[in-house]
Amino acid sequence: MNEFRFEVYKLLAEFIRLLNINDQRGLEDKFNVCNALAEEIQEVIREYYPDEGVSLGIAPFELAFLREKFKRPNIQLFEMNDGNWLGAECVLWVDGKSSEPILHVEFFEQDSNLKLQYKYIGS
Repeated sequence: MNEFRFEVYKLLAEFIRLLNINDQRGLEDKFNVCNALAEEIQEVIREYYPDEGVSLGIAPFELAFLREKFKRPNIQLFEMNDGNWLGAECVLWVDGKSSEPILHVEFFEQDSNLKLQYKYIGS
């Protein structure tokens, strides 16, 4: 399970890294996020954080899946109805602290590789 969680964590961290640098090509190549959707995601981020230069992150790996220390895990995985996909809610961090927005994504396997599909950012 730890290896799977690490793969989930790596994909989430890479997705956030590409958002931070507004790498639309990287988002499209790695996560199938078209330019219009990438712009929409940036708009949502600006609504939550109107100050320029905010750098999003996720919880450190050692805290990411813990339930005991937080009201909710920083990364929560759950089975989807079809059984082939996993849903995930990831609390976004800013300046080393958890913040309000939650990244909602789904994970699936394709050609024996774990893939991330963006759903939305909400509270």
